[in-house]
Amino acid sequence: MPIASQYAVLSKDKKSIILPDDVQNWVKGVDRFIVVMENDGLMLKKARSHLNLDDVVTREESPLSENELNKLIHEIRK
Repeated sequence: MPIASQYAVLSKDKKSIILPDDVQNWVKGVDRFIVVMENDGLMLKKARSHLNLDDVVTREESPLSENELNKLIHEIRK
C-alpha cells in the first residue's frame, strides 16, 4: 500500500481525526484499531479480533517493547 500523501486533520470539535481518502479506503471494514503513541509518532494498526486489549494488557505493567507489541498484535489477530 502506498504511503498517504495528504495530511490528516483534526475535526472542529478536536475529538476526531479526519483521514485522507486513501487511508479511509484502507480502514473500511475495520472498526477497531490499536493506537501506539511514541514521542511525536502515532501508529495505527487494524485490530481484527474480538479480544479486549484491557484483558490482555494492564496499565500496571511497564510499556511494551516494539517486539512485544508486534507479538501481541499478531496474537490478537489470530
